[in-house]
Amino acid sequence: MRRRRRRSLGYQPTILKRTPLLVWLVLVGLCLGGFYLSKQNLVKTVGGQVLDAYSGLPLPGVSVLLSNDKRLSRTAGIGETAKASTDNTGKFEFTQATDSYKLAFSLNNYRPAQLEQTGVFTGEVRLVPTLLRGLVRDEKGQGIPRAQVTLADRTIETSSDGSYSFPDAPPGGQLNVRAPGFRRSSLSFDKSVKVDVALQSFRVKAAYIAPAEIAGPTTFQTVLNSLTPTELTAVVVDIKDESGYVLYDSKVSIAASAIAGPATRIPNLPGLIKTFQDKKLYTIARIVCFQDPVLTDLKPEWTLKSRSTGKAWTDSGGYNWINPYRREAWDYYLGLAEEAARSGFDEVQFVGLHFPLLGNLADIDYALPEGRISNATTRVEAINAFLKAAKDRLAPLGVYTSIRVFGSSLIERGDLNIGMDVVALAPQVDYISPLIYPVEWEPGAFGIDQPIAKPNELVRQALLSAQSRLKERAIQVRPWLQDFSRPNAQYTETQVRDQINAVEEFQAKGGAGWILYNPNSKYSVAAITPKN
Repeated sequence: MRRRRRRSLGYQPTILKRTPLLVWLVLVGLCLGGFYLSKQNLVKTVGGQVLDAYSGLPLPGVSVLLSNDKRLSRTAGIGETAKASTDNTGKFEFTQATDSYKLAFSLNNYRPAQLEQTGVFTGEVRLVPTLLRGLVRDEKGQGIPRAQVTLADRTIETSSDGSYSFPDAPPGGQLNVRAPGFRRSSLSFDKSVKVDVALQSFRVKAAYIAPAEIAGPTTFQTVLNSLTPTELTAVVVDIKDESGYVLYDSKVSIAASAIAGPATRIPNLPGLIKTFQDKKLYTIARIVCFQDPVLTDLKPEWTLKSRSTGKAWTDSGGYNWINPYRREAWDYYLGLAEEAARSGFDEVQFVGLHFPLLGNLADIDYALPEGRISNATTRVEAINAFLKAAKDRLAPLGVYTSIRVFGSSLIERGDLNIGMDVVALAPQVDYISPLIYPVEWEPGAFGIDQPIAKPNELVRQALLSAQSRLKERAIQVRPWLQDFSRPNAQYTETQVRDQINAVEEFQAKGGAGWILYNPNSKYSVAAITPKN
């Protein structure tokens, strides 16, 4: 057996060569540098400038939100979001943005904007303004309070200084502006933030022209010829009367079955309006509501019923009534009003817009839901809601709305038991037209022993009462005046002029005007001042 050779004591193992420390430091430095450079490529500085889209001016104070890519922000070791605000020059900057990110911009009265970006962004962002404001003034530059300004389907009232604002306005559109005692105005705007409107003062001095007179070409021309040389600035015509008939060829559903015969029907409505317009006459379309024997026949389900018989309820005059609570019926009248507006009328006046006044009222079944009763509150709510619906529907067309009310509503508090509370209804209409016929007032009214014999004093006291009740809204009052006789009161031009003078004196510093009524359109022309 072969013996293993024994190593000598002088044998030494091979010593490993040590890597110099400097080499290690270089390697670590290279790794850290590579990581640093890699991170630097992931992190960028981005910025830009925010401008007004319409004016091009810088927008300071814009809130800017940076949203980094989540994965890249974790890799780079930076926050996912950051916030900044633009400076006085509209500029902003973020020093830690990933290669992919989002920018969101927001500022009061401007439409928010967002950008999705890759790489460095240093461009411009333009924010679109959403606030439209302005002033409504008269010819003297004075602001007009409570003017109605309509943009699309929104209507607002101007403040006490005539200013208005729409907080979320589109880039362009049309403003329809109206105020009692002024002509309406329509203005288009495009990329504007301020639109001032100047209204021209205008006082309605109107006369009612009966349907029978309009239906006959000869009689109509006779009436028109008698009124044209006077100071009259407006006319009132029926397009639906107390008998329930529609007095023109309406395209409104249901109305086709309610059109009057040729003796009272307007033969050519567009032609009639053009005739008035050619003579620079303001036109008012009168629509009688609710007391409607024609519609009650066509729509018995909308009719007021008798509690005792279950049949249609009849007032003391023999008329059937549409239930004022039935909103389905409202659309019929509002459809006629819209058709009148689109035909060219300047104003729609609602007549008979109230609950029944005469007859066995306790026998009326209003068919209200369980637990709901007909009282002053619900009656006023219904009439108010009708007028609000009318305003919403007609205001975008730039048309005035008005309501005829009883003269007693200027004296008595509450709703007269028929939903006619002028204080509650005034904000929903442009004009309120009370019937102030001296012949209708009992002795002692307003403290006047014989109102029939003192028309000037009666009208003046009625307007003072209106001012007391309506206060700043008294400018909306435009009364109906009497130009007809009764057996107990023969009215001549003297009495007619007395009424007109009372209104003119009361409205000396501005007012809504007046309307003369004669059922046959035979007016005391001598009482009306000749045209200048």
